[in-house]
Amino acid sequence: MFVPLFSLRIQNTKGETFELTNDTANYIVTDVSGLLRPAADIHTSTGTGDGELFSSARIQKRNIVITLRLMGDIETNRQRLYRVFPAKTACTVFYKNKNRNVRIEGYVEVIEGSIFTEREEIQISIICPKPYFENLNMLQAELSRITKLFEFPFSIQNPIPFSERRNLPLCTIVNRGDVHCGCIITIEISGEVQNLNIYNTATQQFFGLDYIFQADDVITLNTKQGEKSISLFRNGETINLLSSMKTGSAWIQLAAGSNDLTFTASDTDKVKIQFAAVELYGGV
Repeated sequence: MFVPLFSLRIQNTKGETFELTNDTANYIVTDVSGLLRPAADIHTSTGTGDGELFSSARIQKRNIVITLRLMGDIETNRQRLYRVFPAKTACTVFYKNKNRNVRIEGYVEVIEGSIFTEREEIQISIICPKPYFENLNMLQAELSRITKLFEFPFSIQNPIPFSERRNLPLCTIVNRGDVHCGCIITIEISGEVQNLNIYNTATQQFFGLDYIFQADDVITLNTKQGEKSISLFRNGETINLLSSMKTGSAWIQLAAGSNDLTFTASDTDKVKIQFAAVELYGGV
């Protein structure tokens, strides 16, 4: 019996999940290309000396091609692929092996193959404009001047502190992905605060807001590629704060490895910051 060393499934826009490695009576995955890191476009220019000068570089889009051997009722199983994965529609590819459990968004480019063969095989080509795989688990951390030290239930004989006030607010996020990633930063305000700045000492980046915040304000900062935004929710209204970014601000990124994050404000006791991020991988 064929036992795959990985798990592969695809979800279409209707929410239908197509299991490719757990249905060997109908489909057998014989090959999957495009799972390694895509090539980089290296742009150079000619100078006055030998060779060329580096200008810029970028990672290309990802092209995943899944090759399936049709089993059972071959005609029905081939036509099922046409129905579940129409050309040019969006889909999500889920892949899991020993070390990684990831997903990536893409679009069905083509389904092709050779019909008149003894062992019919079909290829599903999926184009992924954003080339990095995403971890299914989310990184989360809280940054506050107050450190929680107490949880229910409890049994107590000697007095213990419920919380501890730090001299410097600091949290560490370990990004185990291959590359830096953006994050969603949620900031809760419990009183009047201004001159708010967030720092990542690993990347030497800071993000500052020139704005006077009030109690119960909630600021949401999205630093993910292609989704960058900054908004304030106050009294049931959402306000765009892009114009309040301080000069020199950068969209905070989490570098691969350890990231130490801190913040300053006119009153740090009235600020609580939460980070949520998804690790990115160049390949599986």
